[in-house]
Amino acid sequence: MRTGPSGIDKAIARLEPGSKIHLNKGRFRDPITVNGKRGSQSKPITIRGPKAKIGSDLDFEGYRGKANKLADAHQKAGSFPGVYFLADDAALVLKDCQWVIIEDLYFENCWPTAIYLDNCQHIFIRRVSFRGGTFAIGAAGPNTRHLLIENCDWVQDVESHGTADVRSIRDEGRSRSDLPPSDCKLWSQIPWKAVHGAGGEDGPVAVETDARAYDGDFFRAWTIAGYVIIRNNIIVDAFNGVHFFNQASVSTKANYARNVIIEDNWFVRVRDNAVEPEDFAWNWTIRRNKFVDCYVPFSFEMQQSGHFYVYGNLGWNFHLPGPDGDTHASGALFKLPEQHLADGPHYIFNNTWLLRAPIVKKKRISGFEHRNNLIGYAEAADKFKWPSCSPLGNSWSAQEIPSTELEDRLIFERGCFTRSWKRLGIVFDGDLIGHPDFPDALREAGYQVGHNAHSGAVKFADETVGLPHGLAIPSPPAGQAFSIQSPDQTAAVFNPADYVVGAWQSGGIIAFPDPGFLDVWPMPSD
Repeated sequence: MRTGPSGIDKAIARLEPGSKIHLNKGRFRDPITVNGKRGSQSKPITIRGPKAKIGSDLDFEGYRGKANKLADAHQKAGSFPGVYFLADDAALVLKDCQWVIIEDLYFENCWPTAIYLDNCQHIFIRRVSFRGGTFAIGAAGPNTRHLLIENCDWVQDVESHGTADVRSIRDEGRSRSDLPPSDCKLWSQIPWKAVHGAGGEDGPVAVETDARAYDGDFFRAWTIAGYVIIRNNIIVDAFNGVHFFNQASVSTKANYARNVIIEDNWFVRVRDNAVEPEDFAWNWTIRRNKFVDCYVPFSFEMQQSGHFYVYGNLGWNFHLPGPDGDTHASGALFKLPEQHLADGPHYIFNNTWLLRAPIVKKKRISGFEHRNNLIGYAEAADKFKWPSCSPLGNSWSAQEIPSTELEDRLIFERGCFTRSWKRLGIVFDGDLIGHPDFPDALREAGYQVGHNAHSGAVKFADETVGLPHGLAIPSPPAGQAFSIQSPDQTAAVFNPADYVVGAWQSGGIIAFPDPGFLDVWPMPSD
């Protein structure tokens, strides 16, 4: 069925298994709702339209004031300031749907949300472009599961050269290092607190000048079952990337935010967090992604989690975000919680980074195994300083050791990474980290860095930002074999042939077996 804006509702009403809607060339300004439509694995429903544009004529500046006023009202009512509570106000809503393919569409100026999924299963979103908007894709409902999002791209701040980066990544496999980040408004000109500040030191919402319309994500999930694959997408000039909440009750929380794969994506100039599981999460694989100038690639502020596998990722942390004096500019590789319970390990292995920030700054996490990673430092970066990028932050001291009392330790760790490694199951071993503090000075300060850790300068083949093959070194040290536990509690020694430190191996990026649920993932026969 082919349809324009005036006939879209009638076309949706006629949908049945195997139906295809082709949106004609033109602007679809009115919201589109698909309610209670069910395809099947052999006859999925398809919605597509390569020449259609979905969204309003309202750009960021046109929505900015409204978003700030809504955030201000929310803050005055005692809630976190933002437009999150309006995320279901979307350009395309799917409610109680199954086996639907959304492909080859273009969403522009969808404030706050482009696509919203409510209680849906077996949804496939592919080759969709998003420009502007607070949220590209939102998902809610305890029975929402089996979502595959692939080959999409989102440029949230269109006052940037993000679209040029998308084109370069797709065509050449690299981002545009020749274009200055200072040209990108969200990354370099808007203060972090203007988007996500929540009172206190950040002050109240500034209705006239804040940018709350940007406080969203490429993919935001609110307590969904899980089974989500986010693959081969490009997220550029955005505030956040992939963000899961799990706010279920204590008795049911283990049923949500499970079985997630984030692989082969590019995250470029993400102003806050690229990957952020909050509250509770289990069995996540984060592999082979590229992170270019992300403030915090991994925000792991979970209360309880387990069986995370983070490997084969490449990252460049070269340019500082924000205007001069921004209090949220230095960032870190991992952001951690004050307290955490591990239901299983969190393996961080064979990743490669060019950093100007710490691996971790403060606080703690349980069951955290950091092994065989390769980390060099961006000495050529503007305002680079060795103390500010010490691997475990710059607040530790060999002379200042926390009390043995838990409460005192937690207070101490608000500004310093925990030293309770043995009790928490924290391991740093087999890594080559080219920082003067690693490993001897950290060991002297009470950090139990493993005996197989390597020190020394790391000189990459080519430090051009966003050039994946540049993050290789000649003759990397051998990787150290270690045991990896699966979610079913079985374990095996990981020691592939010709194993070396870092993401790059002799045959390409490090490989590791797929999670079991991927082998039985149901795909449409389209």
